[in-house]
Amino acid sequence: MSVLTGRQIQRLIEEKTLKIEPFDTKLLEPATYDLRLFYKVLASPVGETNLGKVVDLRENPDGCEVLPGQMIAILSYETISLPLNLTGRFGIRSAFARKGMNAFGGLQLDPGFRGRLMMNLINVGPEPISIYNKEPVFSVEFSKLDEDAAVGYSGPFQDQDDFPADQYNYILSARTTSLAEIPTLRAGLGRLSGLLEEFNELLPDPDANLELMPEIESKLNNSRSLPRQSLLTSNEIRARIGC
Repeated sequence: MSVLTGRQIQRLIEEKTLKIEPFDTKLLEPATYDLRLFYKVLASPVGETNLGKVVDLRENPDGCEVLPGQMIAILSYETISLPLNLTGRFGIRSAFARKGMNAFGGLQLDPGFRGRLMMNLINVGPEPISIYNKEPVFSVEFSKLDEDAAVGYSGPFQDQDDFPADQYNYILSARTTSLAEIPTLRAGLGRLSGLLEEFNELLPDPDANLELMPEIESKLNNSRSLPRQSLLTSNEIRARIGC
């Protein structure tokens, strides 16, 4: 099994053995092909009020920000159709990985697969990362098998054109705390600390205006000069007060 070069990928496209639709030679790399981002994105919740949502990148020309700790699901703009003698592997382009975007998903494309590619991404970097409609995000490599596979892929993601129902439910219906809420929690703790400081400033000083009576202060000072043997022990004090 060997990885195809860019020239071999283009040759198979021209022969209609491998299908990438639409195909653009500008996205062809020395041994991979870049796929662009489909307009529909599933974004996980951030806090209790910013719930999960479907983002339409066509309506966001300035891009959509993926917050630190936030998970999104994405699809490829292009569809792929593999013959029985090719397999594929895909991931996220290094330009995104260097910013802290991490990819999750089934990286293997079996012979006979047809449809859009899908990945889950999570921003583990310190800053928001913007994504744009039809931006190259996926990187795919193709390998030629020594022989044709006996049967082609026939799993639940065959002819995939949209996110499956369980993916919609998983991301949009999430209600638990996620990494994306850490900045929100940090801001909340900062506000709470400020309120506590203000509250402490308003409280009266419990030791304010408390002074010892002169006679008590005099007795305390005199007791410091008494010989140690004249002082009562704790047991003697208990005995005198009847404890």
